[in-house]
Amino acid sequence: MRSLRFSRWIICWLLVVGLNAAEPAKVVWATPDQPEWDGWVKDVVKLRAARKPQPLAGCLYSEEVVWDSYHDVNQSCLADGRILSLEWKGKEWDIIAGWEKGQKLLLCYDEANGATLLEPASKRRFPVSGAWEKGGVFIHPIDGYLGSLEAFSTYDMMSASYEARRLWRLEIDRMVKKVLGKKHLPAKVRQEFIALTAARVKYCELQGSFGASSIHADITGTARGPLGLGYLSGIYRDAYRQLAELADHLPAYDEEPAK
Repeated sequence: MRSLRFSRWIICWLLVVGLNAAEPAKVVWATPDQPEWDGWVKDVVKLRAARKPQPLAGCLYSEEVVWDSYHDVNQSCLADGRILSLEWKGKEWDIIAGWEKGQKLLLCYDEANGATLLEPASKRRFPVSGAWEKGGVFIHPIDGYLGSLEAFSTYDMMSASYEARRLWRLEIDRMVKKVLGKKHLPAKVRQEFIALTAARVKYCELQGSFGASSIHADITGTARGPLGLGYLSGIYRDAYRQLAELADHLPAYDEEPAK
């Protein structure tokens, strides 16, 4: 399932590259430079405060998970069947290799580090770009965080969707910085990736606005607000998922090319 999605993403990439081949690509960030309306923030703070205490203080979200095994690149398995795309460098692998089946860890999300798998004893964090359930459905700790807000009223659901859009934008930018920060990323691949992300961010802006406006126009009553904003945040979530899957196939550029 993931390979099919990746193939479609590569096709999209090639189309974008062809359209942008005539001029150098410029980095476009998902998070806007100019401040946006933030009247929803206080409501999200209230929803956070009403939650049960998190296992790890200082994180927007954390949950205790149980390690199962490491199978292959991008396939670190938890006991509940989730498969993580886990990142490490060099000797960090020795820590992961020492984890025994059944070891308790913490799956966390905070704005400074993004999604990470934390070993409580050593406090070592390993970045997690995403996870998949047994059926291949993409999930992320941001999803757990948003669910923990228990936003049930119309206004709360709208506020949670604004928060979702903010965080998915943040993660898109984090992923772009990570890829462009690879020491041995070829210039051609760099320009293609920049062109691709610029097109994807523009798509999020245009399709998100169009889709949310269409929902708002077609649906009457209070449901149109949460549905429209939910659609908008979902567009950014899809963009992050696709970028994360693409980045999973670029780890070789962290290493010096073989001579």
